[in-house]
Amino acid sequence: MKLSTKVFAKLFVAVAVMAVALSACKKNTTQLEDDVDAIKDYLSANGISAQETNKVYYQVITEGDGEQCAAGDTVAIKYKVATINSPDKIFDQNEGNKATVFFLPTVLGNTSASGAPIYGLQFGLTTMKENGISKFYVPSSYAYGSQAVGPDSISYANLIFEVELCEIIRRDKKH
Repeated sequence: MKLSTKVFAKLFVAVAVMAVALSACKKNTTQLEDDVDAIKDYLSANGISAQETNKVYYQVITEGDGEQCAAGDTVAIKYKVATINSPDKIFDQNEGNKATVFFLPTVLGNTSASGAPIYGLQFGLTTMKENGISKFYVPSSYAYGSQAVGPDSISYANLIFEVELCEIIRRDKKH
């Protein structure tokens, strides 16, 4: 069976259009999925072993010898923050050697509570014990989202927090 030049040309154009259309299809993912993939790639590329809780990856540097942090606690922490794009450039940290106090809501993820840290840091802190040091790899979706942050003013920046949990102030503790 012989194809005419016209039929062959139409068939060729149809196949070419389909190929272009298929190659233009982008994987349909959410920002959070893209963030988590980028963090996993960063951890893998840098040989970092980390655990995961609620899409926040954490690496225990020093276990800590005090009580376990929980939702509803008020905590005093020392911290440094960088992005995975510029991990050696600290763009936020405590002033001097003074700890910053945050309140962890009883329902984690509530960032509207007065004195509450960003969503991802809330989950990370609950993995820690008093006097411990950890690194948290926080998806942009659980941090500042589209707001540009860091030394390079990056929107959707995935963050690295290095945190020392200095003190847990239990709401049921009497002072």
